[in-house]
Parts: sequence; C-alpha cells; structure tokens
Amino acid sequence: MKLYLQTTLLVFYILLLLSAFSIVNADTSKTTNSKIRYQRYSWREGGKYHRFFPATAPEGLSYNTQLKATANIDDTPERESVVLMLLDVPTTQYYPFAGKWVQAFLLIADETEAGVLKKKAFFKLFDSGTHALEVPTAKSIELQSPAFVFTEPPKDALKSRAAAFRLVDLTGDGTLDIWVEFGYAVAVISFQDGEFKVVFSCYTVPGLLPDAEYVDLDNNGTCEIKIPYSIPVDEVPGAPNLPWVSLYEWDGTDYVLNNERFYAENDEFLIRLLNEYNYMLLRHGSIINLCETYKFYLGLVHYYRQSEISFSSVANELIRHHDYGQDGMPSELQWILEHGKDEDYIQAIKSIWKSPPPQK
Repeated sequence: MKLYLQTTLLVFYILLLLSAFSIVNADTSKTTNSKIRYQRYSWREGGKYHRFFPATAPEGLSYNTQLKATANIDDTPERESVVLMLLDVPTTQYYPFAGKWVQAFLLIADETEAGVLKKKAFFKLFDSGTHALEVPTAKSIELQSPAFVFTEPPKDALKSRAAAFRLVDLTGDGTLDIWVEFGYAVAVISFQDGEFKVVFSCYTVPGLLPDAEYVDLDNNGTCEIKIPYSIPVDEVPGAPNLPWVSLYEWDGTDYVLNNERFYAENDEFLIRLLNEYNYMLLRHGSIINLCETYKFYLGLVHYYRQSEISFSSVANELIRHHDYGQDGMPSELQWILEHGKDEDYIQAIKSIWKSPPPQK
C-alpha cells in the first residue's frame, strides 16, 4: 500500500508540473497543392477505368470508381491519374447494407484528353478474402502489423466505405506521394528509383482511437507516421484496452520504426499508462502485477525513455523513481523474461536487447 501511495503521489505531482505548460500541436502536413485536382464519382461514372478488371464482377458485386486525382507524381513532365476503385455491393433499394466493399485497388496511369489510358502501376490495396476476384496485373500490398503488436483486425471487419487517398510530399524529395487509407490500414506509395513502390503499409485501428496520421515533427521537410493501436488485456477480465502508438520516420529509402522519438519525452502517454495501472490495481488487487500485457508495454515505454541521453525535468523524475536491472533492463521486461509465458513478448524483448542496453 505504501508503494501504491508513493506512485499515486508521484503521478499527481507530475500532472501538476504538466499543467504549467501549454502544448501546441500544429498540423504541418502538406495537404494543399494547387496543381492537384480531385474528382469524386457517382455509381454510374468511372467505368472506363474498370477495363483493368475481369469483364464480369463476382455475382452480387460491382466495380466502383471512388476517387481520382490528377497531378504530376513522378519524374516526367506529364500529369498522372491516380484512381481508387473498389469491389463493392451495388447501391440499390434492395441492398440496405450497400457500400460494404471487399477489395480495394489503386491505379496509376497516363491519361490523354481523349481518355486513352496507359497503365504505370496497379496495386491491390486490400482483399477481405470473402469473394474471389483474380486481377493478375495488380500487385498485392502485404499489410504489416504495428511494431510490438501481436494481434491484427479481422479482414472482414470493414464497417463503412471508408477508403480514400490524398497526394502529399511525405518523403521531402519534391515529388508527391500517395497516402492511402482503407479499412483498418494505411499505405504510402512513392516514386522511388524510377518506379512506384509501396514504402509503408500497416494495420491500424479506427474509431475510438485517433486516426493514423502523418506529421512533420521537426519541420525538416519529411513527415513521420503515427500508427495507433488498441491492445486487449486478456489476462484481466473487464480491463480497458491499452493504447499504443508506433512512430515511423523516413530514412531516405523506407519508413523505419523510431519509437524512442515518440516515447522519450511523451510524459502524458506514460502518465496515462500509470493511471490505468493504478486503476486496475485498485479494482483487481495484486493480480495486475502478474499481467504480462501491462508489464510488457510499460517496460517498453521505460526502455524507450532511458534510451535518450537527455531528458526533460519531468522525465528525469519518472526515470529516477523506476527500477532497472544491473544491465539497464526495465524491471517489467526482466520479470517477463524470468516468469512470462507469452512467447511473443519474450522474443520481442530479446530482439531489442541484442545490442548493448541504452545508457541513462
């Protein structure tokens, strides 16, 4: 009980410190470009782009052109057409649940004023696996799970026709990239080394959590990507899901994980985790101390925080009151290695501890 009171007082003290500061989260993303022209389509429009599909759609479904953008997105002087198309339930009065699509595609093509199309790239963004439609000319995107997340949403869990894209220079090379959102996932397609490539793709969780987003955190001209996820705490009935954010940054070739940048000085995120831990401690007692999920993600946050050389004053206070082993490993991660049963957590900890432990 004494340890619990000390932790609660520490969290309250930190909240008071944070209240003295005002945080401005400016959106620095480049979403406006006068040379981009977007066009939405009704159900009876956009049929000319369907020539890249089989002549007949699966029974009960139809091809649906959703959105087109016209802009220069490669190294040629001409403008390209970027077209988002879905395999969708037709909208009629007999289909009250119309609009639930099962496959999504993105076409990049040269297009003349006469409507002549020359395909440059064709991607299958998503396939729920519920309807057979083979499009051999479309390159499938393999969606990744966020780093250190070991669950993914079911493929048939689409809840709406939430599929869209925008053109924005994410990589800072002066050429527009394609940011695509579809179902429970996002992807980035970029013109690199003379061709269109998928440089990022990841599952995420829409709804109650913030959407996945891109933002230039340090105003250096390249955008970082934030991927939120909701972690179920299966060991404790009734426990709220834990929030988790994976941060990726452009390294000149690909988007790579850099969670240290997100967690090192994110006091609010750590305080939220500690408050949830204290709530579960009051509700379930010491059982929460045996919960591998809480220990794993709390330990990861502490690992990322101590990997930074310099800390804010609040972060120093948090680090000073936390337990680390002789090799610098956070106590939560050490406990999982010694007592844990979840092999995913154990292997994840070993993977980040291959290199020398971070220095305080």
